[in-house]
Amino acid sequence: MQRLSPGEFKTLISKERKSHFITPFALVYKTFCDLGYDQKNSDYFLNNPSEYIIAMRKNCWKEFEPFEKEFTTRMLSYLIDEERIKDMSPYDAIRDFTMEYPTHIYDLALSNTQSRRSRAGKEFESILELLMMGAGIPVDVQGAIGKSFFQKNQIGKLVDLVMPGVVQYTSNKRNTMLISAKTTLRERWQEVPEEVNRTGIREMYLATLDDSFSEETINILYEANVVVVTTIENKNFKYKNNNRVLTFEDMLQSAMELSRKWNNVSYTDSEKEEIQRSILKQIEKYSDFPYVVNYYRNRLSALFD
Repeated sequence: MQRLSPGEFKTLISKERKSHFITPFALVYKTFCDLGYDQKNSDYFLNNPSEYIIAMRKNCWKEFEPFEKEFTTRMLSYLIDEERIKDMSPYDAIRDFTMEYPTHIYDLALSNTQSRRSRAGKEFESILELLMMGAGIPVDVQGAIGKSFFQKNQIGKLVDLVMPGVVQYTSNKRNTMLISAKTTLRERWQEVPEEVNRTGIREMYLATLDDSFSEETINILYEANVVVVTTIENKNFKYKNNNRVLTFEDMLQSAMELSRKWNNVSYTDSEKEEIQRSILKQIEKYSDFPYVVNYYRNRLSALFD
């Protein structure tokens, strides 16, 4: 067997990872349907967003974990030289393997960690996206429309969701909601107020599952017109007396109130065309996911009623 160099193994990890794992959105969508959320009405999502988010996060991890174990086993098996170890005891074979491939093992573990972090963020965005859809709240998604379209309309790259949409944001910022999703804040929270100042965004909701951000961080974000949003459990346990921290329940009620303000708005022909293009692009992006397609088709029908 030809020995793989660390560089060759890294390349193989990257190649195999792309083909082995389903996309974060596909995993979230599968979990969403497996848990029966596709059968829930809008009242459930409006009244129980924290419960939904916690359950989805937990079950997405349960769904993902076997994929990662299988992937790790498969990647390590590429390094096994059966001829070399055939006369060794199990102990000696394991010892020889770890001494022979410490860099390879480290690189695989590091790749798994980095992939987990990246996927966790994308999964959280997708969980919020399906939450808004379930609640019947119109929303445009950067992941479906593209960063360039968001940035062209002076919406920063850190914004993941726009309610009710990008076109509405450009015509009346006051009655729209911008949401940025971050599972944890760490030091990256500083990017958010910088983005708000740079783009002239009026206000941004920062949705997070983090429960370790300080009062100082909350105040800095608040002064920059960034509203921290977390689960009702985090709020009650860590920030009960801080009115500058909202719950997902609060955010959805605000989103619903804002969305109603667009019910009787008369759009220009060019605005309608832009909204239609945006919706059709998202239908194309999610063509394999019936629940999502149905949501966007309903939005399209409402546009021309």
